[in-house]
Amino acid sequence: MGTAQLIPIRDEAGTVLFAPVSQFRAWVQNRSFPTKIRYGQKVIPLSIQPHPDQEEYYMMTKGLYHQLGLLKKQSHHIIEGDQEIQIGPVVGIYTAGFTSNQHHPFGDRTKMFAKMLKAARRTGVTCYVFGSHHIDWDRKSISGYVYDDSGWKRHDFPFPAIVYDRLPNRRIERLALSVETKSKLQAENVIWFNPGFFDKGTIHEMLKTDPSVKHYLPMTIQSPGMDELETLLKRYQSIYLKPKDGSLGNGIQQIIKRRNDPYYYIRFRKEDTNRLRRYSSLKRLIRKQFPAGLEDYLAQQGIQLLSWNGDPIDFRVHTNRNREGEWEVSALAAKLAGSNSITTHITSGGKTLSLSELIHDLGKSSTMVLQLKEAAIKISKALTGQMEGIIGEIGFDLGVDEQGDIWMFEANAKPGRSIFSNPNLNAYDKKTVIMPFEFCLYLFENIVQRQVPMKQ
Repeated sequence: MGTAQLIPIRDEAGTVLFAPVSQFRAWVQNRSFPTKIRYGQKVIPLSIQPHPDQEEYYMMTKGLYHQLGLLKKQSHHIIEGDQEIQIGPVVGIYTAGFTSNQHHPFGDRTKMFAKMLKAARRTGVTCYVFGSHHIDWDRKSISGYVYDDSGWKRHDFPFPAIVYDRLPNRRIERLALSVETKSKLQAENVIWFNPGFFDKGTIHEMLKTDPSVKHYLPMTIQSPGMDELETLLKRYQSIYLKPKDGSLGNGIQQIIKRRNDPYYYIRFRKEDTNRLRRYSSLKRLIRKQFPAGLEDYLAQQGIQLLSWNGDPIDFRVHTNRNREGEWEVSALAAKLAGSNSITTHITSGGKTLSLSELIHDLGKSSTMVLQLKEAAIKISKALTGQMEGIIGEIGFDLGVDEQGDIWMFEANAKPGRSIFSNPNLNAYDKKTVIMPFEFCLYLFENIVQRQVPMKQ
């Protein structure tokens, strides 16, 4: 599959595709011509003729253009086969949380989706945004949102070849309507890319059995009991309690038990304020801070991270699968904890820094950056091999301790984009937006076409 091309339209009725002369001759020689054309999941009969001007590019009749429902000024990739021609790829971004505002149909995510659709167009990917309520199951069509210089519009599309899952949170993902939509579209042979949010406990259990990556994992106990917490505190003096299905740092609390200090301290965030409380016993602390118990939490060892001006630092590393299906690092930034905050999340007062702003001041070399990248790629490959579904992007929170060892705190299937508010990360912002669609081209060739096995 070569580069995408704009397909000129000839003002004629009928469903005729005019093929490049060399391709037409190859079909003549093989005595076999395609009889159908596929656009997304839409397939219609087709007549093939040589290009009337003996040119080496495709052209189609106006009748074929309208029957397929192609977008204006959209370039397409074309895959030639003996029986069928595929044009596309057609990718649907599946989400929820639509508004009635025609200029901001996705609320504060509108700008993000506009960037995505622009990036898709640049790669020759036909892309639209849709929700469950935009699907006409009888007609097998979707009234999706597209974006161009004149703003947002709705356009009728066939079911896509690939769905890029961008549901905003776990609650919506678990709704019966979301589950049903995914199941029914997959039954239509739609490829589902980035199928769900990661569960912290499940990810940890998967990775701890892999000798290539288990050394990156902090000591972690799921649904910890009181004796286990006491043992962890005695060994590490600090532990973090994290909701198994939490995100953005929400619900994380830190327990501290210093040697020769009879009290237990807990740090947490409530009502946009970082707080510290003291308890005379661990039992009393757990009863007050976690009245529902710790069944849905995991306990993780505290690690003495590198710090800058006294504030701890960790690193956000984005990985994406590229045009060849291989993992690569697409973004890397440092996150600085806010004052008295237990996490580096921006929602808790954290700050994002580019590595160039930080490495020199820390007195570290480029070796640390290479080690962070190596860890992210290794873990990405490990997860790809163990998880169900097609994973194409991951956001990692990695830490480096004072001895230079690297630790993985979290892996996110739908990484947030708050780090890109730093203008020094603009190049990373663009790369992480366009790479999912480059991966869709890989899927289009190797999964939709079934030409070669999917790389793991």
